[in-house]
Amino acid sequence: MNSSSAASEYITGAPHDDIRPSERPLTPDEDPFYQPPRGYEQAQPGTVLRSRGVELGFLGMIPQRITATQLLYRSTNLHGDPEVAVTTVLVPERRDPGVVYPVLSYQWAIDAVASRCFPSYALRRGAKAIGAFVQSEFLLVAAALAEGWAVSVPDHEGCHGMWGSPYEPGYRIVDGVRAALRCEQLGLSTAYAPRCDVSSSDCRRPLRWAYGGIRAVGSPRHGPPS
Repeated sequence: MNSSSAASEYITGAPHDDIRPSERPLTPDEDPFYQPPRGYEQAQPGTVLRSRGVELGFLGMIPQRITATQLLYRSTNLHGDPEVAVTTVLVPERRDPGVVYPVLSYQWAIDAVASRCFPSYALRRGAKAIGAFVQSEFLLVAAALAEGWAVSVPDHEGCHGMWGSPYEPGYRIVDGVRAALRCEQLGLSTAYAPRCDVSSSDCRRPLRWAYGGIRAVGSPRHGPPS
């Protein structure tokens, strides 16, 4: 099987694992979910490579009534080469399928390069994220969910904890929104998907816009970044 045919397998239908109640999460360094599948380089930025449902826990212990789905998706590194990243997409537990929900990309503070501080791990029920700053921001995202928004929380340092790297966090943020909008399990609207090539200079302005903090990316009121 060549790389192109391998890529087409997950482009047309990325594998999804249902939630496993009370499962003890592994750190990203140990979890095979974070490993890229063969041929992923052929996919477009924002392509979902695999997904899974997860349980969230405030302080790692208190269950949250939130639907959470993690996506491994294709993104781009500083040198324009393919890489993978993970985002945790949160949606209100009760949703009206006929309503178009704004999508918010929230960049949680990652206060260390250790993978146990990545949001995709630290947010999960049963995670031992001692010292991680992530839990202190939970209430801010809960407020967005209460408004009926969907929230994408990417691991903006990437799977290797590249703190302080230029451009890369923006690539992961925008591609994480693309992945959320394309994920069949989430059923979000693609009407406001970001439309730019993250490897081109034309996309640098929206990338900085997306990286600025709490921003509504592609909401019906403001439209897509341009």
